[in-house]
Amino acid sequence: MNITEKQKELVKKYLKKSYTEIYQLLLDLDDKITEIGFDENYDINEEGILLQRLYDDLYYQNSEI
Repeated sequence: MNITEKQKELVKKYLKKSYTEIYQLLLDLDDKITEIGFDENYDINEEGILLQRLYDDLYYQNSEI
């Protein structure tokens, strides 16, 4: 799994664990975005933007090109 130290820190901060499988990490990250990433009007908030960027970066870093 391709992940930087900074990304690992964010994963531990928001998901409270470490991962060895990208698939499970992305699933759990998606759940966290849904849980805390939107305000009361369902607009993406700052945490949502941060976590979505993390999701996108991890997805592309770990996809086969």
